[in-house]
Amino acid sequence: MPAISKADFSKAAGINGQPLLVSFLMNVLKIDAFNTMMENAEALKGVAFADHLFKTLGVTLVIDQESLGNIPANGAFITVANHPYGAIESLALLSILVKKRPETMFMGNFLLKKVPNLADHIIAVNPFENIKDASSISGLKTTLKVLKDGVPVAIFPAGEVSSFCLKRRQITDKEWHPVVGKIIAKANQPIVPVYFHGNNGLLFSLARYIHPSLQTIMLFSQLFNKRGHKLYVKIGQPIMPGDVPQQGDKCNMLPYLREKTYEMAAGLR
Repeated sequence: MPAISKADFSKAAGINGQPLLVSFLMNVLKIDAFNTMMENAEALKGVAFADHLFKTLGVTLVIDQESLGNIPANGAFITVANHPYGAIESLALLSILVKKRPETMFMGNFLLKKVPNLADHIIAVNPFENIKDASSISGLKTTLKVLKDGVPVAIFPAGEVSSFCLKRRQITDKEWHPVVGKIIAKANQPIVPVYFHGNNGLLFSLARYIHPSLQTIMLFSQLFNKRGHKLYVKIGQPIMPGDVPQQGDKCNMLPYLREKTYEMAAGLR
């Protein structure tokens, strides 16, 4: 069974009852290619799966080697990262963290849990906006529990891929979701910021303004246009929640962590 079936695509794109159009779009948008790639990687798990996909896609991970030492060798911590591409940075973060801390878990969309190659590392939640949903509440409880048990957890606090922001006049993460701030405050563990350089381009970014589903289904084609791409990554020094500056009675945690993450763009091209 393919990873993304015609029924799945029809539902996501809102074009039920048009099989010829569905087949055409699945080919053009590289969903058929994605299904083939997933079928070829069926037996691979975790890091082996992520690294195989990088090789297949022709993407090279370029890490500031010195910054790898910022990943704590033991104990719990929370990694926060920007989300510029939607997929390759998720695979990169898994490859980087799990190689040093094999027990690392990722707080991710419940759909990722359906990818068997990644399931062992995913704490499934629905989008942060639907946090009252039972599955999300369960996911949040699991996140806090594994952190208490000394397991690192990685989070993309924006909850969705970066897009063009009119206010900032650039492609960037939307404001990081306050739910992540609550998790960080309650867990009271070191926070390790990770920055991924680049983005999917303006055309992809503007697609969400045409239709929210258009950007989602374009994510697959974005995977396959990165051949020869170098993904630059920087890992920041751990930050303790108590070291985050306060603004009066208001905690400035998420804006501060977001700023610290994007500051690492300096010097990257």
